[in-house]
Amino acid sequence: MQEESLIGHAAELVRIIRKSPQPGDRIASEFFRSKKYIGARDRRYIGELIFRVQRKLAWAEAYAKTHNIEDVTQAAVKLESDETIADFLASLSVHEQVNTQEWLLAETEKRWDDAADVWRAMMEPAPLGLRVNLMRATREQVIDELIADGMEPIAGEHSPAAVIIHQRVNLSQHRLYKEGFIEVQDEGSQLIGYACQLEDDAIVLDACAGAGGKTVQLADLSKGKGTIYAQDIEWNRLKEVSKRAHKSGAQNVKVELLHRGQKQRDRKTTHYDIVLVDAPCTGTGTVRRLPMVKWRLDEKQMKRYFRKQLMLLNVNAELVVHGGFLVYSTCSILPAENEEVAQRFLADNPEFTMDEQRQVDPFHHGTDGLYYARLKKA
Repeated sequence: MQEESLIGHAAELVRIIRKSPQPGDRIASEFFRSKKYIGARDRRYIGELIFRVQRKLAWAEAYAKTHNIEDVTQAAVKLESDETIADFLASLSVHEQVNTQEWLLAETEKRWDDAADVWRAMMEPAPLGLRVNLMRATREQVIDELIADGMEPIAGEHSPAAVIIHQRVNLSQHRLYKEGFIEVQDEGSQLIGYACQLEDDAIVLDACAGAGGKTVQLADLSKGKGTIYAQDIEWNRLKEVSKRAHKSGAQNVKVELLHRGQKQRDRKTTHYDIVLVDAPCTGTGTVRRLPMVKWRLDEKQMKRYFRKQLMLLNVNAELVVHGGFLVYSTCSILPAENEEVAQRFLADNPEFTMDEQRQVDPFHHGTDGLYYARLKKA
């Protein structure tokens, strides 16, 4: 396919993505399924181009306006070959230079003096993060096998189970993945499991388990002792937990579907040593992977998340035993749904105290953006 046609297909796909609330990668998959004449190499070109446009949409829009170009994808392509690009970018406002909304930059400046650098790091593609199932293999064994298969893995800096691969690879049919020796999980996300600080025979609740990535990690960290309960109201995601637990060899995972509005007193187990609330959030920490998140979000949505997150903490706090821990986490970099939620919860629940909190991000840590707070109940 000629480059002009490839760019045209990419432009069409970008327009669809900008109009839809669905994740860009899902829309792209459906787009390519509907156009089977597009070969693998051309799909790769289009896929990479549309994500460059999304990550640097402010640049493309400003360039299109300045140079009277009708389509942002066409503008993005011309911008990449423009030898005067440095001067053009210097003329933009700071939030445009780092490709985010002005209010989002201001929100993150509450925490970081170098918030612009955090957003600048969000413009780059994320590496592939793997978590080694330490009950099945050591990190060194996994790295050695991946190297033998022609890959270039490195050990993560922050999680003892993390393996990072910067090259483009497909592990879906690899022995290590198919047999449960590894899971795809960003290194930042892995820190949540370690923040729970599991002890022998702990009874743990993953209260917003989703598809169970953190549930399976907790089962691995428990070394098969105690019980890990996975609860959620979304069965389409929750049904994956048992499959993942079985593949990883975890035998201490129990899956419980909750009904919307179900009261805490109706749950089968009422007290847990550790309750993990990995709450729904804006997802701003995942912008390297899902760049449209930063363009679709508004302040009203952020405030709605704050209320929901606080509600989930208050509801699940009842389930923590005295001396136990409530662990709150999000894949966000916004203070309004991270430390501000934790501070409000502590103000309303004096029986809890802050034991530890941490924020990571791609600029300072090389991970996705992620926050956790470990709260101890007296």
